[in-house]
Amino acid sequence: MGRKSFLSHILIIFGFLLLPLLLYGPVTLGSKTMLPVDNLFQWEPWASQAANYGIDQPQNPLLTDLIIENYAWKRFAVNEIRNGRIPLWNPDLFAGMPFLATGQHSMLYPFSWLFLFLPLTKAYGWYAVSQVWLAGVLAFVFGRVLGMRRASAVIAGLVYQGSGFLLASTAVFPMISGAAAWLPLLLACIELVIRDWRLEIEAPISNLQSPISNRPRLTVLWVAVGSIALGLQILAGHIEITYYTLLVMGIYALWRWLASVKRPLSSFILHPSSLKPLGWLLGMVLVGLMLGGIQFVPFFEVGQANFRSGETTLAQVRSYAFPARRALAFVMPNFFGSPAMQSYTDAFTGKTVALPGTSEWGIKNYVEGGAYLGILPLFLVLLSLFSVISNQWSVASGQLPATSNQQPTTNDRRAQTGFFAAMSVLSLAFIFGTPLYALIYYGLPFADQIRTPFRWVFPLSLFTAVLAGFGMDVLQRLEIRDWRLRRQPPISNLQSLISLLAGLAFWGGLLLIAGLFASRAAYASVEPLVERLFHGLALADLAFPDARAFYSFEFRQLFILGLMLVATGTVLRVSRCPIYVRGIPIWLFMAAAALMLDLFVANVGFNTAVDPALLDYKPDLVQWLEQQPGEWRITSFAPHGDKPFNANSGWLYDLQDIRGYDSIIPRQFVDYMSAIEPQNELQYNRIQPIVNWESLNSPLLDVLNVKYIITSETIDLPKLQLAWQGDGLRVYENLAVAPR
Repeated sequence: MGRKSFLSHILIIFGFLLLPLLLYGPVTLGSKTMLPVDNLFQWEPWASQAANYGIDQPQNPLLTDLIIENYAWKRFAVNEIRNGRIPLWNPDLFAGMPFLATGQHSMLYPFSWLFLFLPLTKAYGWYAVSQVWLAGVLAFVFGRVLGMRRASAVIAGLVYQGSGFLLASTAVFPMISGAAAWLPLLLACIELVIRDWRLEIEAPISNLQSPISNRPRLTVLWVAVGSIALGLQILAGHIEITYYTLLVMGIYALWRWLASVKRPLSSFILHPSSLKPLGWLLGMVLVGLMLGGIQFVPFFEVGQANFRSGETTLAQVRSYAFPARRALAFVMPNFFGSPAMQSYTDAFTGKTVALPGTSEWGIKNYVEGGAYLGILPLFLVLLSLFSVISNQWSVASGQLPATSNQQPTTNDRRAQTGFFAAMSVLSLAFIFGTPLYALIYYGLPFADQIRTPFRWVFPLSLFTAVLAGFGMDVLQRLEIRDWRLRRQPPISNLQSLISLLAGLAFWGGLLLIAGLFASRAAYASVEPLVERLFHGLALADLAFPDARAFYSFEFRQLFILGLMLVATGTVLRVSRCPIYVRGIPIWLFMAAAALMLDLFVANVGFNTAVDPALLDYKPDLVQWLEQQPGEWRITSFAPHGDKPFNANSGWLYDLQDIRGYDSIIPRQFVDYMSAIEPQNELQYNRIQPIVNWESLNSPLLDVLNVKYIITSETIDLPKLQLAWQGDGLRVYENLAVAPR
């Protein structure tokens, strides 16, 4: 790699910071925090003070897990470490449970060490930037390993780092974004190991003493890098993403191995060296598991005692998939609203109108349903597929990354495109819960615990990013003079297809925009249709007060789609024009800019950005509880479904609770609480408040050392005495509490 090329790569690597800094600038470079502290003000004892802090409703009520789960984990771990203790045990939830072994806190993940050195209110923003940046860089690396040109690999990196799945997850589940970032690098290492092996078995056959065949084998290096990457992926703390990662790695490795067959399959398998790459890759996985074993092994042990070990039927799992209408989210990310969008611009007056709640009306919640990848990438995917179908792919020479051990051939790119296209189709089949999901449910271990067919949008995002990069390669390799000289019928070649797609996108976008304004001008004529849609689409009438509001909200979503189509058409058309900036085709800059703008508009404002001073407010209830002597535990009484001092709230102040909200709950404790009363919130990963009046007299509560019961109700029982009242709540002291 020359000096100029090296500097270009460094510039690109830093360039992947641009999108995350644009999205998270207010919570990193600015004065806000990414923590949704305002979500606490939905419940007492905070709700009584919400007006004093100017809080009407949270910026994004869907992100509550970040404050009552993840922040609670990080705060506890940081405090324990700063006090010189290893955070092995959490005494504050479920009457005590393992902490470090559960892994979801991600504190063994090196990027999480930011939380040790930065204030927690700032660390979340910088962690988000680091993981979105990392995902983009590693997808870029994977693209280069696959033989993409630099600009093509940049597009692949931008698609992956700006995917709806990754950005929605980053806003609420930091451990998911950390775990998902490593898949591109792991696949790159598999690719390089297989490529080294191919050189080894082909060199004796070719009898060529080329520089490539004589290059020292770097297999050990690729295996080492892959092992470290897998270890870090495990430490990121989301075992479900690890499961999907290992599955995709296995499928990719098997395909690359079989695709390398150069002789009859039977003789290939019997060849002495045929199993060598599988041995290397198995070693890579085993070493990676050992590196992550400090987290994986304890988690496995805790998982054996987890309450969620029960079996789920295939029908139940498929019910968690995307509904068919969610396909619109691939072209309009906010068509079904967003919990962060709580107003709309009236399409007729231009005024901003507040909604009574949020605009979200999707059957799938926004985080689980995040699937948007941009409009330009979809057109690039079509180009990459057509280049293979029409048999018009050829590899451009002189554009290979320095890490390549072997130049990709025409057959290689066709095979790569076919594989990623097939995996994309299979992922979509799983995402939408088709009968094909039975392959996963019946064919893989622990499938009854992996209840998230919608999570296949994770590998789909990377597969689509790769195909988009291949499409960029197609655009770059076609010479402009070919397009000018050849006048062939439409779809007869790639040049014709590019022209057709450019026209469809550009003029289709303009027609969509024109149609929107025409519908507004003649709204009286289209109003009956809008009314039918409004009342016919499930949940729409719960988010919007009337059809006019629904029309205005969707007007904006369709308008943005129209603009992105126009931008895509412009990029495709200009790619055929000889316009350069310092020797670089201007359309390459336009493509990156259009994609970044698209992904920014789709995702900006979804994450919380609030005043960190909200964390300084300590309710009077908490201050009173902190003054009470001795060791004791709390719970709440909520027979009408309210959430007084919501689960995990006490942990924010080191108060010990028998309730809790966590995906890891010891089965033994669940059985104990079920003996008091049925636990109906386990499907939401909660030990619920006491809901039955007779349960208040249970001696099992006394044995649990429950001294204080928080409620909005008036309780008249001999064993319970009113001890405190305020902020719409009452605290009753249990006079029969058993000591520790």
